[in-house]
Amino acid sequence: MELVDPKKLKPKEARELVLTLQKRCFQLENCLDDLSRSVEIAQFTKQYQVTEAFVRDAEQLLADRIRVPEIDQSGQKFTLIEGELDQDTLTKIKDAKKQ
Repeated sequence: MELVDPKKLKPKEARELVLTLQKRCFQLENCLDDLSRSVEIAQFTKQYQVTEAFVRDAEQLLADRIRVPEIDQSGQKFTLIEGELDQDTLTKIKDAKKQ
């Protein structure tokens, strides 16, 4: 599933997306609940094979994750400041941001 910019959605598309996401959220909640219960049972009984089917179901649901596009960070600049920050250093940082 691709990340959608909500500002670009028309009302009908937004309603369809909300319904789709509600359905997906419900499926994920049910799967997580089942998985949680199976792990709890496995802990008490020491029969960890109980979780196998629920793990497969979870993996199938997670196959269609929301993909966030890569952010280009090639132009980013970072300044590493060691030690405590005094007021003079903070002022220099603020001035550098304004430029």
